[in-house]
Amino acid sequence: MDRSERLFLILTLGALTALGPLAIDLYLPAMPAIAKSMGEPLSRIQYTLSAYTIGFAISQLVYGPLADRFGRRTVMFPGIIFYILTNILAALCTNATQLIIVRVLQAMAGAAIMVTIPAMIRDLFPKEQVAKALSSILMVMTVAPLAAPLLGGQILKFFGWQSLFIFLAIMACLSLVLAFLRVKETLPDEDRLMVSPLQLALNYTTILKNREAIGCILCHAFFFGGMFAFISGSPFVYIELFGIPAEQYGLLFAINILAMGITNMVNIRLVEQFKLFTILRAGSLIAAVSALLLLFNTATGLGGLPGLMIPIACYIACIGFTGPNSNALALAHFPKSAGSANALAGALRFTMGGIASALVGYLHDGTAIPMAAVMAGCGILSVASLLLVKKEGEIEEPLPVG
Repeated sequence: MDRSERLFLILTLGALTALGPLAIDLYLPAMPAIAKSMGEPLSRIQYTLSAYTIGFAISQLVYGPLADRFGRRTVMFPGIIFYILTNILAALCTNATQLIIVRVLQAMAGAAIMVTIPAMIRDLFPKEQVAKALSSILMVMTVAPLAAPLLGGQILKFFGWQSLFIFLAIMACLSLVLAFLRVKETLPDEDRLMVSPLQLALNYTTILKNREAIGCILCHAFFFGGMFAFISGSPFVYIELFGIPAEQYGLLFAINILAMGITNMVNIRLVEQFKLFTILRAGSLIAAVSALLLLFNTATGLGGLPGLMIPIACYIACIGFTGPNSNALALAHFPKSAGSANALAGALRFTMGGIASALVGYLHDGTAIPMAAVMAGCGILSVASLLLVKKEGEIEEPLPVG
């Protein structure tokens, strides 16, 4: 694969991966408007985010092994089609219960797409290049969440919240065409695994018992929980608490995505000079300190809105250090079952995200403290998870699963 082919592949996979963040970020400015339109409390509409993340988490446990058995494209393409259909259904919902159910189905479709991307990267690139490739994809993905809340605010202003899901369906249709033309199967027939349910359970158990891998996975999972606490709580904090117009919410959200993009570019350079675990540990520490500062500022009122935005941006930016490096370290332990390992990592990650976002809604008290407290707790747990890692994520001997 030459440089131009590699670049185009990464851009294509980045565009496909962006469908997941779009399903979350595009409708964030509309959450208060959806609540008013449906006559539901905002805290109940926040559960639609939890429904998506938990549905996404559970589905990955199924799709990962299927991708290892039948190939990446076989799992990805039905997922894209189902994603289109569920977005159309979401636009037709009239109450929170319906939307919660449809969001679970939408998450199941999105998981079929998302779970295959890191596995494809693991198929195509050696260990040393996996973190760089994942960072490049994550950098491509930053364009979607950067524009999504701002775009979502404008679509909401002129066309209403239902049009947001129609827009997602159109984007998925375009992605389906792009994937059909450009994404080839990356898993050779001879490397595919036939795994029984019992063997699958044993495989997941083996992954969970690998301290070096699970410590890195949990580090990013807890960090991810803190990020979803922000995603869930920020529409209320920015729009309702600080009075930011919904159409301008995306501007504040974009600051965090820009910070994320910068750290991804920095990480691409750092992986050539430092151990992946060293970067991962530094990123998790910075995130934890930032979240604790955020909690202090929200509890005391210090700094007003900038006192929230600055530590939040610092926290979210650290995904550039925790995401690709934790994935690369974990997947390297399971070269024959990257799909299953990635599925378990994704399931834990989105489970934490779902729990954290639900917790923010449950603790809702009309202040920013629930959001900040959950972020701080997740930051601390992220750092603590690395105590499981005794060999800095290095592999002494191959540990194939299946």
